[in-house]
Amino acid sequence: LGFIMSADDDIADKEAEALFKIHGVDQRSAELAFSHPALGGEDAPVRMRQDGSTSKAFVPGTSTVIWPCAYSLGDYLCDATTAYRAKLGDDVGDATEAARVGAVTADTVAVELGAGLGLGGMVAARLGARHVAITDSTPAAASRNVRANGLGNAHVSELCWRRAAWRRAPKRDGDESESDIDDEPDEVPTAEDAVKSLLASLPDGRAPHIVIGSDICYSQGKQEMQALVDTLAAMCEPYRTTAYVVFEDRGDCCWGTLNYFWTAAESAGLVGDPTPVQDVEIDGKKRSGPGRHNDSERLLLRLTKRAAA
Repeated sequence: LGFIMSADDDIADKEAEALFKIHGVDQRSAELAFSHPALGGEDAPVRMRQDGSTSKAFVPGTSTVIWPCAYSLGDYLCDATTAYRAKLGDDVGDATEAARVGAVTADTVAVELGAGLGLGGMVAARLGARHVAITDSTPAAASRNVRANGLGNAHVSELCWRRAAWRRAPKRDGDESESDIDDEPDEVPTAEDAVKSLLASLPDGRAPHIVIGSDICYSQGKQEMQALVDTLAAMCEPYRTTAYVVFEDRGDCCWGTLNYFWTAAESAGLVGDPTPVQDVEIDGKKRSGPGRHNDSERLLLRLTKRAAA
């Protein structure tokens, strides 16, 4: 027998769907997919397995589930690359120039920080990057997804963020400011130590053209943001590397964390600006399409490294 769904039934279904989602994304389903016309549309998605809180494989923290900024980052890379290629026509383009507008070329070397499931890095790989290093302190989930998608140009490795060597010296006598400089045990690696082997593994042993991250600033403290920023700065090369980080305001202490991020970035020689994701322009034009849930509450942070004086 057929039936007609009432308005109350429709509302109940929508409420149930909303409850199933966290921050507007599904963090419970075992399988997820990201699709975009630049990747071949819905017939050729990037597929991901996640382990939510009900899974035995769940890792406390964020690395085994999807987070909303990853989708926004994937959209941006695809949109920017589509526009860049349309503008060039048959020209291959320059990887450094492309990175400045968020685009990927066949020569692009990319690094993803705090990758979690690895969506951002896998999108860069699917867009045809030469080499993508996908990193996380707990990289098992990303490694599994890269293998499942058969991405030979994506490589997963463990990377823990560390603070720069210059922040490690004790404060000098008379320094009563709330300085970034603290005493820290010598056995703890510095940011420079942490990225050394990763940089050596990249093509030509040089810094990447583009560094990406999503939902890596949320509710951490000052030292955690210094470690993130210093690790990012240690792998950036002036006039070559552009970094993109997608941040979401979740109404807790996120803005304090973002302030720690920008303060640390300034002292580490990184400069940049934030743009609301819904206001991001590609080649001087507003992005088309439906966008993502809560894009209005997300920022795209674009950073480069100053040349030494």
